[in-house]
Amino acid sequence: MDDKISSNLILLTYKNKALLMSRQESPIDEEKHAWSFIGGTKGTQGSIESALSKRVEKETGVKIEKVEFVSKSCYHATLTDDNVNRIERQEGQLLSFFSFRELQNLLLSNPTREFVSKHGALI
Repeated sequence: MDDKISSNLILLTYKNKALLMSRQESPIDEEKHAWSFIGGTKGTQGSIESALSKRVEKETGVKIEKVEFVSKSCYHATLTDDNVNRIERQEGQLLSFFSFRELQNLLLSNPTREFVSKHGALI
């Protein structure tokens, strides 16, 4: 997720782990891409919670019911067993769950790193 595009992030948690996304441009893309929470911006219609819910569905194929406001630009939702079993990855997309401790060793996007430093207790 490009830091410039995403102004709101959603932390998706499941059994004390956070779902993060990374992308590759092609199968031979050797550049290391930062891991990030799913994010998006509010359009002209609807709420940011609704926009983030739609973005999560687009990126993972999962419909989430309840999006909670955490702080400015930071949101949270808890995934169920059913949600996790329905996750669909797109071509060039990596989706994986990480514990708080594992996040400390990952290359994270700047907004995701800031989110974790402020609200890591949610994981």
